Amino acid sequence: MKKNMEIRMIKPLKLTDLKKELNKLDQKQLVEIIANLYKNDQRAKDMLCVRLMGEAYKNELLTAYKIKMHDIFFPRFIQTIPSLKSAKALITEIKKIGDDQMGLELMLYYVECGNKFTNAYGDIDEAFYNSLTGMYAQFVNQLNANGTVSIYLKYKERINDLVASSAHIGWGYGDYLADKSLEIEWLEEV
Repeated sequence: MKKNMEIRMIKPLKLTDLKKELNKLDQKQLVEIIANLYKNDQRAKDMLCVRLMGEAYKNELLTAYKIKMHDIFFPRFIQTIPSLKSAKALITEIKKIGDDQMGLELMLYYVECGNKFTNAYGDIDEAFYNSLTGMYAQFVNQLNANGTVSIYLKYKERINDLVASSAHIGWGYGDYLADKSLEIEWLEEV
């Protein structure tokens, strides 16, 4: 390769341009493209299955992600502190694959796992609790933004258990969870 040779990256289509190009294709061509994505990309496969197969697939997928999350917090051979970055990556991934409800479920499970880890192994450090409280704040904010009474009822017992089991954890963590839980806007409606 010559030293002065310029390497040019071809830029992918912008989303609006992609939509224009897809609109030019017939149904058979679109089905072929989607089938290839399905065959070659696990995230695309999961996205399509969530969309086409509904609640049963969502529940199976969510269970698989919860197992991955649990394994991060409680690996076979205990490490010092779980990889919170890896656990958060699971939440980001499930949000891209599924819907807000799947993300909401995994955010709460993240905090539950962190709580359980602390109760099993003792106080951790401030960064650990900052991560958990940050995730809980996101959970409450999303719950307030998109929630309904039926969604709250789905989480009510878990939220109460989380607050109760965190009451004696240090760094102000338990107090934060209790206070943040009071910010759920429709708490009094139930």
